[in-house]
Amino acid sequence: MNIFNKHTDVSLKKYILNYKLKLVETRLKYTDLQFSEIAMELGFTDSSHLNKTFQSYKGMTIGAYKASISQ
Repeated sequence: MNIFNKHTDVSLKKYILNYKLKLVETRLKYTDLQFSEIAMELGFTDSSHLNKTFQSYKGMTIGAYKASISQ
């Protein structure tokens, strides 16, 4: 176990992914960027890759999440 894991109880890779997904939530709430623009900005392969990752993290697609916060 490395120093980062000892202090956070999570791997560096997972920590960075969780941080990126929090940024996705922020972008969806406060900007009108296209999903593909958000994916490119945050280093995902494409919007499909972002959508799959987001869905495993939040339990819903980015489209459903965007719709839920737009109400």
